[in-house]
Parts: sequence; structure tokens; C-alpha cells
Amino acid sequence: MKMSFLLIFSISTSAFSFPDTIRHGYVNCTSCHISPSGGGLINSYGRSLSRELLSTWGKDEEEKNTFFDLAKLPSGIMDKFLIGGDARYISRRQNTQVYQVDEGFLMQAQLRLGLEYSKFKFITALGKIYNPRTSQKVRWVSPEYYTIYSPQESLHFRAGRFEPVFALRLPDHNLWVKSELGFLPWNERDTIETIYEGETQFLSVAGFQSTSTISSVMQTTGYTVNFDQIIYDTTRVGLSAMNLEGQGLRQKTLGGHGIISWTEKLFSMFDYSRVWSLDAKKDVAFFRTGYEIYKGINPFVQYQAKIDRYKSANNQKRYGVGLSWLPRPHIEIVLQAEKTKSQRGDSNENFVLLHFYL
Repeated sequence: MKMSFLLIFSISTSAFSFPDTIRHGYVNCTSCHISPSGGGLINSYGRSLSRELLSTWGKDEEEKNTFFDLAKLPSGIMDKFLIGGDARYISRRQNTQVYQVDEGFLMQAQLRLGLEYSKFKFITALGKIYNPRTSQKVRWVSPEYYTIYSPQESLHFRAGRFEPVFALRLPDHNLWVKSELGFLPWNERDTIETIYEGETQFLSVAGFQSTSTISSVMQTTGYTVNFDQIIYDTTRVGLSAMNLEGQGLRQKTLGGHGIISWTEKLFSMFDYSRVWSLDAKKDVAFFRTGYEIYKGINPFVQYQAKIDRYKSANNQKRYGVGLSWLPRPHIEIVLQAEKTKSQRGDSNENFVLLHFYL
């Protein structure tokens, strides 16, 4: 398999957390993030963990300096007024029996702003590239915004434009457990959601409707239910369900997912969903096992499957190996190589990801 690299550097429309931090005992997203579903803006404690727990190197308080000495913010301002973002650039190579793709482009660009006032949080994201393959122009619109009201520490109500909680909430949109279920950056939804975040249980219920920014034939309404159980403070397993309706579409999804910490360094993730629609029944599955060989350096193996129960010719399996490295606070690098096998022919895809987050 030829090895080339996919270099990713942009500010993402969907910035997520590092879910494998559960192996260090951080089972709730609000330990590090402003949102109870994880991802997006990081709180002060989350910033400190990015240096102390996740990064190979980092000088004292490096993670707290959002703008790398380009701007000095008054002490304490980041506790109420929040600034962040993500950056990714992609360069990928894919080889099949029929064609070859070798491309690189800025995927996304986004700035995130937040404000905390009493029991309310107001969060918005600015920046969107509509078709990154043809234009790198960043339009300063808001693809995501929401308000969170938390009457209690464990109870949250969220409303706005955002992706509802479902399964593992991994940031990789090329995973079939996301793309086959419609969890893609451009599939924006107006959503209301209730979240209970207890010490050992997590429950979310959400209703949503596609926005007018996408084609009418792709618009859907639906709801999701997600339940997670925390085990021994280092393992999280759960069930998720989703119901979708649209033009000629009725789809139900039921799945299970989890993050298992075998040791402080060895961990596994799995995500499986069965999808029923009017004329189809399919399974999508994901499994990854990683091991931290040194602080911030995590090699892993990965497997994906997409099984069509009615048309076996559509079945695909994907095997991969990779390496995730966080050299310093605010920087993540991922190397990965995958091979896809199907009745229509095999293909190879290789990439590197450089993720810059604030």
C-alpha cells in the first residue's frame, strides 16, 4: 500500500472532545467543555488537562494562552467570555482499480464564542466553507449556535442550531457510523435537547428539524434518545436510538456504543447501529483499539463495516492503522492508512491530520 499524507488544518464546524480521556477518569464532558455533550469551547480545567494529561510537551500555562501572546487578555475574562476554535486542512490520496484521487484543501474555518451568565450559556460558531473542494472562501455565517439553561448542575436544556447527542460523538465525519446516519458537517439541524448528566448515568432526549440551508429532498425531522452508563469511572457504555422522517423517508436506528478502558494506557471504542427504512436494512459498525506508548502518542488499529441486509453487493469492510499525537497544547496530528474491501473492488486511502484547536 502506497503511503501518502493527508494534512488537515482548519477551524472545524464540529469540534469534538477527545473521548479516550475517559481512561483517566474524566467520564463527563463538562469536566473539560462548556457544552454537556462535549466538543467546542474548552473551560479552564480542560485547557490545563490539554497540557498536563494529553500533550507530550508544554511549558507552564502554555495551554491557557489562547492567542499565543498575540493578544493579552485581562485575568479572569476567559471565565465568563469564552473564545476558541479549531483548524483543519486535508490532503488525501485514494487508489482504486478504476481511478486515483490526490487532493488537498482547506476543509473548514471557524471561530467559537461563548458567554456565561448565571445559569445560562450562549454559544455561537462563526465561519463556513460551503464547498471546500472548489473554493477556499470562508463565509462568516453561523452554522451552529445555541443557548444552554442549567437549573441544576446535572440538568441542562439546550436549544438552537446544533447536532444532537448520538452514540460516541467522534469528530471523524468519514466514519460510516456517522456518514451513513446523516451526521455530516453540512447537515445542519434546528434542535431542542434535554440532558441529564449524573455521576454514573447520562441521558439525552432531542427533537430536530433540518434547516432550509440544505436541499428540500434531504430535509428531515426526527428525534434521538441516548443513554450512557458509567462503570468504575473509566468505562462508558450506552444505547442510542433515532427516528427520521422526510420526503419518501422513514428511518429508524438503534445502536450500542462504548469506550472501555482496559488499563490507563490501553483502551477500546465501539459503535454499532442497525438501520431500518422503507426498502432497506443495514448495519454499520466501528471498532478502534489504541495504546498510549508515550504521553500524547497513541497508535491504534481500526475496523469499520457497512452491511446491506438486502443487497450484499453493497457490503464494505475497512481496515486501518493509525497514530494520534498531541505534541503540544492546541495541536493534534493523526496519521492513518486504510484499506476498503468490497465486491466492486478494493481501494487504499492514506492521510495525515493536523488539527489546531483553541
